[in-house]
Amino acid sequence: MRKLISSLFLGFLAFASTPQASAHVEIVSSFPEQFSNVNPIPTQVWIEFSGDLQTLDGQAVNSLEVIDSTGLAVNYEDAIISGGRITTKISGQSAPGAFTVKYRVVGDDGHVIDGDYTFNASPDYAAGQSPMPISSAPQESSSPVRGILLG
Repeated sequence: MRKLISSLFLGFLAFASTPQASAHVEIVSSFPEQFSNVNPIPTQVWIEFSGDLQTLDGQAVNSLEVIDSTGLAVNYEDAIISGGRITTKISGQSAPGAFTVKYRVVGDDGHVIDGDYTFNASPDYAAGQSPMPISSAPQESSSPVRGILLG
């Protein structure tokens, strides 16, 4: 009987300590890309996620904000959600230089993902300069709770 209980306990312990798979949405592409140099200053910014984003009638649960080099928010109108893509328009009066894109989205699994990235935009950048891909993972505002087994 002790061997059975010990075997069950060890099996449970092995199962409980196994890392759980995460199916949260993550960025798969964006325009402009992180750290890219673009010419001219874009008229819109979008981020594509690996899964659909939640939309609730009459409530803004997803946001996309673009801040120019002077610190002003230059996006206007509400962000547009289409499947896994969030898009916003950019003012034509944006100052050249470093732009920061801040996002907060709710995936179809209910998890909130937020983060930011930067890109540079100016009429002075050569069209042939190649951008660097997105390398930082989005931040998640909630984390799964893992149980601790004390014996």
